[in-house]
Amino acid sequence: MTEDEPLDAEDYASVHRATALLSAYYHLHTMTLNACMEAWAEFVAEVEEGVEAMWAWEFDNDTRHRDALHSAWPILTERVRALRQPELDALDARFRAATAPIKPLGMSASEMAAQPRWWRWRYPLRVTGDPADELPPTWSPPPLHVD
Repeated sequence: MTEDEPLDAEDYASVHRATALLSAYYHLHTMTLNACMEAWAEFVAEVEEGVEAMWAWEFDNDTRHRDALHSAWPILTERVRALRQPELDALDARFRAATAPIKPLGMSASEMAAQPRWWRWRYPLRVTGDPADELPPTWSPPPLHVD
């Protein structure tokens, strides 16, 4: 199959199965592959601009969109993955550029980077809000405070 050929029934069935799995992550409503990719893109943009310091302790929870994509990706056909992989790779590259590895917790930096859910081992380089708000100790050195 080439990139110009339309998706077939197997491709659409895989997207449907992925939607069911993604929806389980979000409990109350249907979450499509497109919507989950958009949610990851919006979160990446927020991280690039600066995470609100008062919500720093929620940062790990906010990576759930990438967790959901990680779980859904193997369900998709090779063709669907190939079509969407460049978009996901670009978002992941932006996230890596806007974050740094957390201070190791019993793991080396290379071990953390090799984890299947590598985004869980990173913190934002920029924060906004009250400079007095406490940040997680694993965010070391502290992110740049911007307003």
